Amino acid sequence: MSVVRRALAVLPLAALAVAAPSAGAAEVKTLPCVDYIKDVKTMPVFAGGFTPGHLVSVSTITPSNPTPVPLTSAPADATGSVRTSVFPPSFAKPDGNQEAFTLIAADTTNPAAPVVVTTPFEVVRFGLTRTPSPKRPRQRVTVTARGFIMGKPVYAHFRFRGVTRRTVSLGVAKGPCGIASKRMRALPTKVRYGNWLAYIDQKKTFSKETPLQWIDSFRIFRR
Repeated sequence: MSVVRRALAVLPLAALAVAAPSAGAAEVKTLPCVDYIKDVKTMPVFAGGFTPGHLVSVSTITPSNPTPVPLTSAPADATGSVRTSVFPPSFAKPDGNQEAFTLIAADTTNPAAPVVVTTPFEVVRFGLTRTPSPKRPRQRVTVTARGFIMGKPVYAHFRFRGVTRRTVSLGVAKGPCGIASKRMRALPTKVRYGNWLAYIDQKKTFSKETPLQWIDSFRIFRR
C-alpha cells in the first residue's frame, strides 16, 4: 500500500509567459515536467503569437504515437494568446511512471499556411518503485524515487513500530522530473518481522509533518 502526502505549489499561468513572444513569433509552453497525481491532474499551457480571434488547438504526440491527441482548443485573445489548464496526457501504459511528450499548438484557419509550434515536456508519476519487486528483505533492488524537488537529496526513512530504524540517502533528485535512484537491499537494516513503513522525502531527519512525502507500507513474514 502506498500513500502520498504532498503540498502542491500552484504555478500561475502567467509564469509561463514571462517573456512575451515577439510579433509574429508563435510559441507554446508548459512545465518541463508535469506530476501525474491521483488527485491533481492539471497542467498549465500558454500559447502566444497567434492571430487574435483564431482558434488554437492544443494536442500532444509521443515518439511511439505520432498521431496528435487533442487536449483542448480556444480562440486567441486580443494579444494573440491562449492561457489555460488541461488534463495531462495519459501514459502509454497504465502502469507507466515517466514518459516524454511533445506539446503542439496549431492555428489551421488558413490550411495553405497553418501556424504550428511545439515544445517537449515529460509526465511523471510521483512515487517510488523497486525493481525487481522484492521477494526477500535482503534482496538487492533498484529503488527509484520520482517527482521530487530537483537538486535536493532524497531520503528513505525505514520505520518499525513507530521508530526510525534507518535512514538511507537515495541520491540527489535530478532532471526536470526530480529522479533519484539507488541500488540497495530492499530492507537496509536489521530484519524485524511485522509491518514496516518507508517514508520517502527530502528531509534528512524524519518527521510526519514533512509535506512532500511518499509512504510505502509493507510486511516482513517469517518463512
